[in-house]
Amino acid sequence: MAVNRSKPRYRVLSEALQRDIRRGRHPVGSVLPGELELVARHQVSRHTVREALRCLTELGLVTRNRGIGTVVCAREPVTTHVQHLGSPAEWMRYPRGSRLELRAVAERTVDAELALSLGCEPETSWCHVSAVRRLSGRRGRIIGWSDIYLPVEYSAVAMNVGKAGGFVYEAIEKRFGTRVASVEVEIRADILEPEPAAAIGVAPGTPSLAVVRRYRDARDRVFLVTIAEHPAERFTYAFRLQRSEDGRAWIPG
Repeated sequence: MAVNRSKPRYRVLSEALQRDIRRGRHPVGSVLPGELELVARHQVSRHTVREALRCLTELGLVTRNRGIGTVVCAREPVTTHVQHLGSPAEWMRYPRGSRLELRAVAERTVDAELALSLGCEPETSWCHVSAVRRLSGRRGRIIGWSDIYLPVEYSAVAMNVGKAGGFVYEAIEKRFGTRVASVEVEIRADILEPEPAAAIGVAPGTPSLAVVRRYRDARDRVFLVTIAEHPAERFTYAFRLQRSEDGRAWIPG
């Protein structure tokens, strides 16, 4: 695979696989080569392959099935409507007056599973911030748990989480000059581990809604990841979209 220095390797690989699918090299219904074969063929890491396949999944080109592999389900990306937002904070907005309450800050070396969520290479060091989200007032109900990950060079903002107001990405922008170029939002079903469950006051293993946000800079580097978990009975998200005049996009209504 030819290396394009202006793009991360997983995007280059993703685009190469998209071309192969579009040209019929991998027909609809066929199974893509396995991860190890793609690693050897394109001389990239397994993490790069997994990220490239994640991009294809998000585009609706493939589905990943345990025991079968990665199956091609379309030749062209699925067309989606676009929601226009004024800022990243407008997506999954929390109740007015709720705030983060810092629990712990520690440096952590991420394993392969966590590296997939963070969009980074395994065995890299990150600053890990644990916090709960509480409704207004000292005795306000805790509605969720947040795991926040920053590169260690940005750890200076960690101790101010929940104290200075505003959002973590804004603190990084202000202190270090790193600007948000894009934000990926992933919503998934999960279960609460013992520590978050105890902090929220529910049983371990309680089903939760997990919202993962990955903030990328102009070089497409992930510099902040937040993973917020909420028991189903303590969080509801509803919004209204309105079609734009040209009919090509959807905007908050």
